[in-house]
Amino acid sequence: MDNLPKPPPFVDQLRRSALLVAQKPPELATASPEQLIALLHDSNLREAVLSQLNVVIKQKREMCSNLALLLWNSFNTVYILLQEVLAVYPKLSTSTLTMKESTRVCDALTLLQCMASHPETRKGLVKANIPFYLYPFLRASANEKPLEFVRLSSLGLIGSLAKFDDPYGPEILNFFLETQLFPLCLRCMDQGDELSRKVATLIVMKILMQEEGLDYCCAFTERFLAVVQALSRLVEKLSVNPCFQLLKYVVQCYLCLSQVSRVCDVLRYNFPPQLIDNTFHIILREDPDTLNMLHQIFFNITSRGSRP
Repeated sequence: MDNLPKPPPFVDQLRRSALLVAQKPPELATASPEQLIALLHDSNLREAVLSQLNVVIKQKREMCSNLALLLWNSFNTVYILLQEVLAVYPKLSTSTLTMKESTRVCDALTLLQCMASHPETRKGLVKANIPFYLYPFLRASANEKPLEFVRLSSLGLIGSLAKFDDPYGPEILNFFLETQLFPLCLRCMDQGDELSRKVATLIVMKILMQEEGLDYCCAFTERFLAVVQALSRLVEKLSVNPCFQLLKYVVQCYLCLSQVSRVCDVLRYNFPPQLIDNTFHIILREDPDTLNMLHQIFFNITSRGSRP
């Protein structure tokens, strides 16, 4: 027994906090993160505790790293957060989700996102298939504000997972490509408001910037067309309601696709005319980098097409 490894210090902190909370619950505003996590087990306090933990994340960014480890390693906490997610599923089919319910589930998703942002807990979330629980929010077609907030929080969580340059990045990328996450992000580029489309397009862009992700998208004509058509519909929306950052993401996606010679012919015939004419002239003249990317795309699709 003497040779057993000692638990990390935060495990002892959680145990002590649980004992103190059991003896005398603290005021939420002055409670430590460890105490708040222990209080999540009280269903009567849970909504207020979720809200207070989100305040901790917003006001004390330097504590987020430690908070992710505390959340992941505390007993039943991830299960409790998933219960919050599951609780609103019945509301999706009837479009009866209220703002109060939306705020509560978004608070739970923010805590999951905190873990998704940490290199030591991100891997565990993926291995536990936590993103699967977000599918109903990403599939929903309604655009009511309460659902839109939940969709945006879900996309934010997925975006935090989409860090492919860390040691576990290749495995996370494979998870994205082998599950429904990629097509669901394409769906969110069509559904939802500007913020949701922006985050969904950023995720797709990150995938296309990886060699394996680009190969995946160009492996089959149907899959490639699904990507191109989603981008084209997005350009149409941007021509009515321009958004500089979103346009930049779209152009970067097209640049990645144009680097694959075998799809350049199809891409040339499906390239949005708005990116060639003066539709976005005012935006692009202030951003030479994006304009240069467009020139590179045009060069690629005209010079690489029709090659064997």
